[in-house]
Amino acid sequence: MNLATNSKLIIIITLLLQLISKSTSNPTYLYSICSNTTEFTTNSKYHTNLNTLFKSLSSNATNNPTGFYITSAGTNTSDVVYGLFLCRGDQNITACRDCVKTATTTGLPKTYCPNRKIAVIWYDECTVRYSNESLLGKMEQSPKVFLTNTQNMTGNQTAFSDLLGNTMSSLLDQTSNSKSGKKYATKVAKFNSLKNLYAMEQCTPDLSASDCNQCLTIAIGSLDVKMGARVMQPSCFVRYETYPFYNGATNFSTPPLPSPSPSPGTKPVVSNGKGHRKLSARIIAAIVAPVSVISLIILALVICFIRKRSKKYGALPPQNENEDFTTADSLQYDLSSLQYATANFNDENKLGEGGFGGVYKGTLSNGQEIAVKRLSRGSGQGVQEFKNEVLLVAKLQHRNLVRLLGFCIAGDEKLLVYEYVPNKSLDYFLFDPDKQASLDWERRYKIIQGIARGMLYLHQDSRLRIIHRDLKASNVLLDVDMVPKISDFGMARIFGVDQTQGNTSRVVGTYGYMSPEYAMQGHFSVKSDVYSFGVLVLEILSGKRNTSFYQSGEAQDLLGYAWKQWNDGAPLEFVDPSIRDSCSVNEVLRCIHLGLLCVQESVDDRPTMATVVLMLDSYSVTLPVPQNPGFFIKDRTGSNFGNSVWSDQSTSKSMPWSVNDVSISEMEPR
Repeated sequence: MNLATNSKLIIIITLLLQLISKSTSNPTYLYSICSNTTEFTTNSKYHTNLNTLFKSLSSNATNNPTGFYITSAGTNTSDVVYGLFLCRGDQNITACRDCVKTATTTGLPKTYCPNRKIAVIWYDECTVRYSNESLLGKMEQSPKVFLTNTQNMTGNQTAFSDLLGNTMSSLLDQTSNSKSGKKYATKVAKFNSLKNLYAMEQCTPDLSASDCNQCLTIAIGSLDVKMGARVMQPSCFVRYETYPFYNGATNFSTPPLPSPSPSPGTKPVVSNGKGHRKLSARIIAAIVAPVSVISLIILALVICFIRKRSKKYGALPPQNENEDFTTADSLQYDLSSLQYATANFNDENKLGEGGFGGVYKGTLSNGQEIAVKRLSRGSGQGVQEFKNEVLLVAKLQHRNLVRLLGFCIAGDEKLLVYEYVPNKSLDYFLFDPDKQASLDWERRYKIIQGIARGMLYLHQDSRLRIIHRDLKASNVLLDVDMVPKISDFGMARIFGVDQTQGNTSRVVGTYGYMSPEYAMQGHFSVKSDVYSFGVLVLEILSGKRNTSFYQSGEAQDLLGYAWKQWNDGAPLEFVDPSIRDSCSVNEVLRCIHLGLLCVQESVDDRPTMATVVLMLDSYSVTLPVPQNPGFFIKDRTGSNFGNSVWSDQSTSKSMPWSVNDVSISEMEPR
């Protein structure tokens, strides 16, 4: 059998396998979320209406060219059920029908969400959801589901991240204002000679263009930079891959198989001649059967291997302390180019002083503006902190985190190169009486939301679990649109996926933002960051620093003052006078409430960042009553800090601190 025949056999086998796959494929289940607090009893009126709703959704998916349908069942307000289905924009009527039918007959009512009043289920082909409240025209961002390709992105990650951001952003208006009425759009962008970026965005068609745009923007901001990822929200979803995953996408053309040279004395095979050799059904079956079996065996082995590996390596892979960063050519900058960009680190270009060195504005030869962090040569832990920040920040990609562009190691010089964020830091505006007015309430509320989403990404949504340990106003930068970006990861700690807390013999961070259990005992966790976030929220609301606040006649910090005003029934007295008369009272009161929940003394009582984001995004979530905040300044003399002092646990000696918002930088080896 010659090469031409072998090629035809391969083509025939591939087509047969595709036909078999298409004829036997079922909707691909991805995820489902059900409310644990709202259940109905079997055979109740709600149950009857839900069954009616499912039948209506299923029947309307049979011949629905738009792939979207929203309806309700029941007339009594207490028992009415609202529901909808949304099929992916590239799915045909048959695929849409099969997906909705599966979701409404076996998916939601039997397998995933039995007896639940509120539920949403995502398949690859469609989304089905129902609720005891109207869904029409409501933009819902939560619950939110993140799915990522397990493979890391190869090549220039910075270039790919830029391409991804630009591609997703370019689809926003196209999706929101879709002429087809589907609110669905796709795009292919070329990354390099071997790889394309395939992107897809979709909203439920009942959303307004602005709501669709907002929903997609939030989802895009949560995307990880991998070989592929998707974010699914009830009202919209976004997805990208490096292969054509949607119908209608075209892949790179592959070179054709070389035409074989006929052997001497052999006639070439002619496709339409009498000499064409046909394959019998028996031969085809004999080939397809073992190929299918072998494919299934290989697939099973791969799945087993991945599961075994994921269990064994749930935490981060061990990192070599002596890792050679010069191998990361795509991130390496020359010292001379950074010296030129910053005018040899001229003080006129200095933007500020970080925990481990100065930060300078620079302009590269191509005109790109950058921020260069120059680590102090006298820092005993400088090399380690440098490695920590490079290893950490290079893996992070989020709209509300400052982006690392590269680094430089040259002799004693250790430099980090970041994107330039033009509006300096939050404290530059927040605590300056002349600049506070530029932060109106709408802007402050968006800053709070952005910081919360950035912290949620660090704690939960990135492939790492990261404790920042130094969240404060000066470490929140503001871009040209005043979008907040969390910065300065020199003190951060990387955790495994399942790890949530740790201990340290040396406390690091900034006085006034550290939780009591961390400052006094060295116990840090995601809840330590939540405490810092709560302090920051109260600072944003009041326009005052926690570390320098003093209310005449009262020996307490900003947290104590907020707590007193809350209990006295006068919470608006706590709010910055410059926004008090123009703010949304409901939003402000909710943020004060949320801030007090975050700074509670009990670690277990503090919410997670996931809950914080949900509380900020949804007014349907009832907030619990806050308990005493964990402030521990008892007087102004510094002699009594909650009947304890900050201490170096390894030596039991008194540890120095600063009341001038200076980071404590005595670091333990990692």
